[in-house]
Amino acid sequence: MYGGRPPPPSRSPSYTPSDSREAEGIIERVTPRLQHVNSAVVLSAVKVIVKFLEKVSDADTERRLSRKMAPPLVTLLSAEHEIQYVALRNINLIVQKRPAILTNEIKVFFCKYNDPIYVKMDKLEIIIRLVSERNIEQVLLEFKESATEVNVEFVRRSVRAIGRCAVKLEHAAEKCINVLLELIQTKMNYIVQEAINVIMLANGQCVPQHESVLPIIVECLLIEIVSERSFLVS
Repeated sequence: MYGGRPPPPSRSPSYTPSDSREAEGIIERVTPRLQHVNSAVVLSAVKVIVKFLEKVSDADTERRLSRKMAPPLVTLLSAEHEIQYVALRNINLIVQKRPAILTNEIKVFFCKYNDPIYVKMDKLEIIIRLVSERNIEQVLLEFKESATEVNVEFVRRSVRAIGRCAVKLEHAAEKCINVLLELIQTKMNYIVQEAINVIMLANGQCVPQHESVLPIIVECLLIEIVSERSFLVS
């Protein structure tokens, strides 16, 4: 096995350990590279660890090794925006398989005012993957704030994200619907339109008991129709 050393990160993903013990050994040897100053080396090490964790049979050992990835991944989010973007793309893939690695770090994915839009979009997707009953209230506050941004497409995605949370977490659906209703009160046309669409979709999929939202939706639709007619007449 490469003279007692782990296979190089670029070649490791194609290598298959013979058993759990060998996989653990490779991970332990690769782990120091998580502290490397080069972000590419860090991400390569993360890919190796994620790949070989599949061969680790002991659950406690797997959790222990998984936890080692969180700090370096979080550190990458303090780097330049271009590095953040690459890191976020990799993190998005990682949390699809192992969301537990970063569940406790969800706040680092909350958007900053000076984040480029491409960084904000990726953060939004990762937050949705990490949302849980435990952190849903924090996430809804974040999405509600994001829905007041100046970028219209980001606002729309933020509103949709609230609906996705409602579908993902049925017990938190009412909280999600209430936030959407609050957004409707902004009277901003594109926010209202998106919120209505999301509420109707979420209401049909996971919260059919929320008939109380229907009068509000009807009222908003009527207001929109009247506004459009007034605009055409003028």
